[in-house]
Amino acid sequence: SSEDPEQPRQPRNLQGLLKFALESTKSEDAPENVEPHFGPMDEERRKFLEEALKSLTIDFVDEINESLKVLTNAASTNDEKVEALEHIIDFVDDIDTANDFYKIGGFSVILPNLSSESPEVRAGTLRLVAELAQNNPFSQKALLHLNILQKLIELLSDNSNGHLAMHAISCMVRSYEPCLAAFIEIGGLECIIGCLQSDVDKLRIKSAFLMSSLCSEWEAIRDEFVKLEAVERVIAVIEPKEGYDPKLEAFLSALNLLVNNPNAVKICQDSKLNLKEKLDSIERINKGKEECREEIEYGQRIYKKCFEVETEDSER
Repeated sequence: SSEDPEQPRQPRNLQGLLKFALESTKSEDAPENVEPHFGPMDEERRKFLEEALKSLTIDFVDEINESLKVLTNAASTNDEKVEALEHIIDFVDDIDTANDFYKIGGFSVILPNLSSESPEVRAGTLRLVAELAQNNPFSQKALLHLNILQKLIELLSDNSNGHLAMHAISCMVRSYEPCLAAFIEIGGLECIIGCLQSDVDKLRIKSAFLMSSLCSEWEAIRDEFVKLEAVERVIAVIEPKEGYDPKLEAFLSALNLLVNNPNAVKICQDSKLNLKEKLDSIERINKGKEECREEIEYGQRIYKKCFEVETEDSER
């Protein structure tokens, strides 16, 4: 899902929409002394919505079970499996439904289909993992116990789906410490750094995004990245380019967080890395271009933290 992870999920299917309608029309939620645009929901209407939601909940179990049969049937074609996965993803966008999916045994299809010979089936399964895990501690815990992190790391080298594997990892480890600890234990931070130099741009961007997210949330992880030579790796992949470049913005965002570590600042000041020249070049060739505003601002912040301090010290 490309939604902002900080925002609550919005309903994408009828079941979610009915639940949303019920929750958002509770009369106690309406501010006092304000004439509502719509009148309060009458009891008959509420009962109808509740019954509709109840019947949909039953239907969804039946429908998901049909999709699970397709995924576990050796005679199913890859196209049928992809369609079944997409069908399940439409349902588990709702957190309660995602948790129910676990309770009816749905997680049993994940590992076999991550190992499918079909890139399309692997892609659908990776999207399913990401959807289940995002902002959902119950599913994050269940996925951790499924021991799929090692498989997800292996799939980072899948040229077709490496970026989807990184997104699935990101959804599993962010805001859930047990998953994050397990990921670090099996060399996850080193994998993130390694993927910055992938030939696949989408994977490089996802890797830089996860690095930024972890550095922002955990000072200790930021410091560990610095020890693992992430600063040198990020600087190496920074290439000034005319016009907006999502890779460059992602790399600069990560470096801007890494340089909150004093050792990272010292590394950046090494003239052999040419960071000062790169930052000057980024600003010079893109000055005044609105689409490049964020990457220029990141560059200016990095410059201030690393090189204006250096100038002040030399003047003393």
